[in-house]
Amino acid sequence: MNRAERIVGFIQNHKWWVLLAVLMSSVVATRGALKVGVDNSLEIWFVEDDPNLETYQAFQEEYGNDEVVILALRTEGLLFTEENMASLHSLTETVESVDGISEAHSLANARGIDGGPEGLDLSPLYVPDKAFDAERLQKRVQENPLFHGRLLSEDGKTALIMAKMAATENIDAVRDDVLKRLSTAVESTGLPVHTAGMGVIYSALNRLSLEDSTVFIAASNLLIFVVLGLLFRRIVPVLITLAVIGVASLWLMGLYGAAGKSTNMVTMVLPTLMLIIGVADCVHFLGHASKPVEGIGREQRVREGLAFMFWPCLINSLTTAAGFASLAAAPMPVVRDLGLFAAIGVIGAFIASLIGCSIGLLWEKAEPAPKGRVSVKKGVSQLAKIAGKSPKKVLLGGLFLLLFSGLGMTKLQVDTYSIGFLKESHPVHQDSEAIEEHFGPYTPLEFLVELPGDLESDTTPEVLRAVAHWQDAMEKESAVGWTRSYVDALRRLEQVWTDNQVTSYRLPEDDSKLFQLMLGYDPSGNPGLPKMLSENQDELRVTVGIPMGTAQEFKTTIERLSDLAELPADSSPEATGYLPLYVKMMEAVVESQLSSFGLAFFVIFVMLAILFRSLRLAALAVPANLLPVLMILGIMGLSGIALDVATVTISAVVLGLVVDDTTQFLYRFKHELDQSGDMDVAVQRAVQGAGEALATTTVVLSLGFLVLTLTAVKSIAYFGLLCAIALVVALLGDLLILPAMMLFFRPKL
Repeated sequence: MNRAERIVGFIQNHKWWVLLAVLMSSVVATRGALKVGVDNSLEIWFVEDDPNLETYQAFQEEYGNDEVVILALRTEGLLFTEENMASLHSLTETVESVDGISEAHSLANARGIDGGPEGLDLSPLYVPDKAFDAERLQKRVQENPLFHGRLLSEDGKTALIMAKMAATENIDAVRDDVLKRLSTAVESTGLPVHTAGMGVIYSALNRLSLEDSTVFIAASNLLIFVVLGLLFRRIVPVLITLAVIGVASLWLMGLYGAAGKSTNMVTMVLPTLMLIIGVADCVHFLGHASKPVEGIGREQRVREGLAFMFWPCLINSLTTAAGFASLAAAPMPVVRDLGLFAAIGVIGAFIASLIGCSIGLLWEKAEPAPKGRVSVKKGVSQLAKIAGKSPKKVLLGGLFLLLFSGLGMTKLQVDTYSIGFLKESHPVHQDSEAIEEHFGPYTPLEFLVELPGDLESDTTPEVLRAVAHWQDAMEKESAVGWTRSYVDALRRLEQVWTDNQVTSYRLPEDDSKLFQLMLGYDPSGNPGLPKMLSENQDELRVTVGIPMGTAQEFKTTIERLSDLAELPADSSPEATGYLPLYVKMMEAVVESQLSSFGLAFFVIFVMLAILFRSLRLAALAVPANLLPVLMILGIMGLSGIALDVATVTISAVVLGLVVDDTTQFLYRFKHELDQSGDMDVAVQRAVQGAGEALATTTVVLSLGFLVLTLTAVKSIAYFGLLCAIALVVALLGDLLILPAMMLFFRPKL
């Protein structure tokens, strides 16, 4: 009795103790799994001391949480009626009263900057209990560039409320609850309000990810149940497989939750990986152990069959785990989490499969019915004939697919569009489009301009004038809807104190007069506007309204707007706040994943060479394993699916799938070659022997992944579709291209 048989025998002989251990560990894991939440916020993509994150946090400490919820009230006529202003005032107060909202800026609580008979008029634009003067209100708003086009649309029919989220230590833990309370409060007013903002998008993605993952994991398991039932023709092996998947997933997510982790757009694939690996291992164990062997009793046949598959399945797990573990070297926490926990999960899935199949096969009803796989056998036999008769044609076909993939990859875009993950019919998507249609660009992009001294410094006037010119230049850009800074208030003061004409909206050329304007206006005294100067008055905040876009579009806009600035050397603008961090996140995710994938690929094939003691065999496996990955990237390029924070993990996942099948084939090939000593015979037998299980898992898992295409989150739908395609290409690579390469090159092994 060899070592593998002794391991299987131990499990079977101590089945009740082993099952008790599985049950107890599952109960403990359940507590951890219940702690797993969803978090797609920016902070999860960066290490704690990342300079980009520190800059963002410093901005928040100075100016408060920059996560703003934009609410747009669309009126049938102009806003300047008593009824409409009363509605805006009521809505603003309702928004500001929501627990978790620190401030709400709108025309209903803003103070004007006007000139009157008695001098400067800084009175509120609207007071509920005061006599309403529509004409005066309209004049005060439309003549003030701080309001017109910034808090009110050009046509005067859409008013914005900028609701700032309260600064908390963990905004991501409370965001969904705050937005839910805000939504309930707004709905209670009965007013036609559109809601937008990056936090709103994240909350929608979190909610849909959680809802869809639960529904579609259940649907995938149901579909797999049906398909395995058709293939196995018996209920017990199907139940064993589902139990293994459930236990392996529970163990992994229990550990994940116990470590204080939340799932996100990258690590959401972890349960899917457990489904893949658990099904594959069970199909291999159950399928091989149930094959009849002449002259051997059932108990011995089952034990030897499980022992025979022990090593290839273990090698599968080790190579796949090593590949995922390589991702733990990535600088980004989410990528490290994916690599580390996927590696642990792979080993857990192998253990669960071995235990489940070893104990389950003690009963004859756990064996798949032989007649259940006749159609699969026929298809595999046909592939074996094609590879054997026409290896050159098969390789030419593979070369054509590689060229096709290369063409597609030249068109592959590396970008992330968060709102694009939602379907066009989603309310958040529709609200965003409605606001941009009726109001214009609303997404705030923040810049900071350093003042060499402070507001009283001799160099300050030069900086302020340069900022004014910069804002004017930016507002001429098609991608800019508006700009706002402390300079605008000073220009408005100059306009009021001069002749109140459009041409007087400027900064005075005389420095002393400019300093007088600065003394005459307190930027902190207008509740309708956000904070525009740092506490020490040595930093100027410039906010720019730009369209909602992709990370690459944000990057291009930031660079273009920064280039427009002609400021003194010590006062160059620095993009800060949310959007620059979003851009850095996109760049870092892709760079991290691509470099980690290269390391994973190298580690996996070094391990294959060591485990099979053949560098030639590992080298032959490279094209068949690269093809599915390159095909997926090519398809993404040709179909316009971007490589983003969600789909960028597809390469690592596909590699894990392909290597499992390749390992099974190579192990069977080596066994057959040792038995027959003939390359042609070994290849044919390996295709027919291993191909049945590989084809079965491909059919089952492809259908399971296709269920994900029904989700409301586009990224998950793309992930499911691409994985299903990759599985089919991987099967063809292992059962056609790899055998064809062996027969064409005939390496000495």
